[in-house]
Amino acid sequence: MEKLSRTLRALARADTLIATIWLTVAAKRGGLIWLAALIATLGFGMLNAAGYFAIEPRLGSLWAATCVAAADFLIAAVLLVVSSFVRPKRDLDLALELRDNAIEQLAAIAANPVDLAGRALLVPLTAVVSRYLRTAAGGAPKGPGEK
Repeated sequence: MEKLSRTLRALARADTLIATIWLTVAAKRGGLIWLAALIATLGFGMLNAAGYFAIEPRLGSLWAATCVAAADFLIAAVLLVVSSFVRPKRDLDLALELRDNAIEQLAAIAANPVDLAGRALLVPLTAVVSRYLRTAAGGAPKGPGEK
């Protein structure tokens, strides 16, 4: 029973570790995507300014605002590409190995239920047989405080 309990704890720890690693990756990706969205919003703002300047007779203001908007979109695109490269580190491999090991141990325990049940029932069965033999030998079973 102790081996089963230890194996289940190891499995739970490995799964918790895996979940934590993936949540960390999701948080990093989410932060970069949020920053890219903010920069894209600024780019849209600059495109609005470019549209405004387009109706102005001065050509310099239009192209300045358009160039700034294009730069904002370029930065946002680079951040999106960078966010796709955020991956879990080698910790995930270790956590997956721990989980696989725990699952293998559970499978081994489940493959031999007689051994598991035998250990769990050995002590109570021994007590029952001992009481029976004492009773059959002519004496009544003795209580815990009697000799």
